[in-house]
Amino acid sequence: MDFREAEEYLDKRSRFGIKQGLDRIRALLARLDNPQLSYPSIHITGTNGKTSVARMISSILEVGGRKVARYTSPHLHSVTERMCVDGRPVGEKEFASLLERIIPAVEETDAETEDPLTYFEVTTAMAFLHFARRKVDVAVVEVGLGGRLDATNLVESRVQLITRVAFDHMDVLGDTLEKIAFEKAGIIKEGSVVISAVDHPASVALIEETCQEKGCDLKLYGRDFHLLYNLTYGVETGKIGQALGIQGLLREYGDLYLPLLGEHQGVNAACAVAACEAYAGSARDLSLTEVEAGLRRVTSPGRLEVVSLHPLVLLDGAHNPDGAERLANVIANDLDYEKLVLVVGILKDKDMRSMLKVLLPLADTVVVTQSSEERAAPARTLAALVREMGYDCVVVEDLGEAVKFARTLAAVTDMVCITGSLYTVGETRTAMGLRQG
Repeated sequence: MDFREAEEYLDKRSRFGIKQGLDRIRALLARLDNPQLSYPSIHITGTNGKTSVARMISSILEVGGRKVARYTSPHLHSVTERMCVDGRPVGEKEFASLLERIIPAVEETDAETEDPLTYFEVTTAMAFLHFARRKVDVAVVEVGLGGRLDATNLVESRVQLITRVAFDHMDVLGDTLEKIAFEKAGIIKEGSVVISAVDHPASVALIEETCQEKGCDLKLYGRDFHLLYNLTYGVETGKIGQALGIQGLLREYGDLYLPLLGEHQGVNAACAVAACEAYAGSARDLSLTEVEAGLRRVTSPGRLEVVSLHPLVLLDGAHNPDGAERLANVIANDLDYEKLVLVVGILKDKDMRSMLKVLLPLADTVVVTQSSEERAAPARTLAALVREMGYDCVVVEDLGEAVKFARTLAAVTDMVCITGSLYTVGETRTAMGLRQG
């Protein structure tokens, strides 16, 4: 089996959709001798910020000389990006070999459960096996959806991190923040350390109750660790990012440089530092240098990513109202530009109206487009909604052409922002000749 054949096999699994539940993945991993139990994990859930936090934690721990695995989703360019060791995606040849190795177990599990394994479940098992083969010291694992019934929830984690709770995937996770928090809190394990930036009172109470029941040590952002300050570097300096001060669980960290935009990324960094401290256990086992160097070298492609300065071109995978609000805050407060050309492509199962409500008032020109993802809202459908909300827009259905068109509209002092989904951003990066960073 080569990589193209592996992709085709997995693509056929996409038709089984997204399915919650642990029976299928438990049966599959048992057939593979439970590779996920051969190393400790740090498990991450939350509505937004999971991938950025995972990349920060991995970067900090790697600087300390540990062999670190990272599992995140979705990918921007290639499925190989989902499973990394020491920051490097699995090679295409090894990816195909991993899949070929587990296909008999996959098909035996399908026959046993009479409920076919999904794309995500199969890639999760592949990642766990890959990490075991590489004999990693620790795996940083991002939940795919929710937590309690997510395929990743069979890891042996000593630290769990819950970034934030906001509205998304309500058809699966529930229509209140408390219901969504219940699903997220489902990753909490007995006797572990739980790091959380959740600030919704009822959700915090639910997480506190879960931790008490399971004998866990809960560390809350704003109570047990803090972002002391964050100062954004102006784009004109050519140094994109922010200076941070963090009060961690073990010590205070000052004058940290994070090459990512947005106060929320500062909060994510504080969570990542706290998680690394909880994993290390003592200041002796996590040096100031590791934190400084780890944050300085972190990247998070497609998350408030500046890819050009003149004009300013910003890519952000905001795909729900909470993400759109964070993007809008950065556009309004952290960046200098004259006019904004907004390129937007959103998935049809998202809360398009709420996202547009916060983004459209910031734009001087709106270009509506669509990605090739089958769940993408048709550009003309999205345009009708934009116009219904009282704004003009231009429809360019081909995403690559939409990005080119937007850049022709922008003067060197203007900004082009491409957003709406990670699929939109991933295809934009490809069209611009960018690869995973």
